[in-house]
Amino acid sequence: MRKLISIVVVAAVCGGPFEAANAAGSSDFDAQEIQTATTKLVAALQNPDPTAWVYMYTENAGLLEAGSPPREGRAKLLELAKSMQPMSSVVISPSRIEGDGTLAYMSGRASWVNGRPPQAGSTSNVHLLIVWRKEPDGQWRVAQEALVPDAQ
Repeated sequence: MRKLISIVVVAAVCGGPFEAANAAGSSDFDAQEIQTATTKLVAALQNPDPTAWVYMYTENAGLLEAGSPPREGRAKLLELAKSMQPMSSVVISPSRIEGDGTLAYMSGRASWVNGRPPQAGSTSNVHLLIVWRKEPDGQWRVAQEALVPDAQ
């Protein structure tokens, strides 16, 4: 776990073009599984059900957003989901994915439109860091997410 956290910190600082790698050369991690989970997350964020995305997160997931208090647990995420504008045109672009076993992280950028046509509003652009955890049911879910807005 410490090794993965160290890798996350270094990767977040270094950034760079997309890379997928196994921590310490481990062969039990497939970055394509995170790419697939990311595609499912994008679909859930755009789902007509405003709470659909919450189930892509672990029961004890945490969300850190600039200017907002930390949110922890699915109940807090459900409260947030019910208060949010719907999202459209969601894009998550990983620049790096690394993992080992049942933990992985992804750093990159994301953007979305706040609202849906005809009430579409402004576009949000962020840098993100997502820690994924493979749950006992075999699904990768977001365990921790940090969003930092792009400088305007």
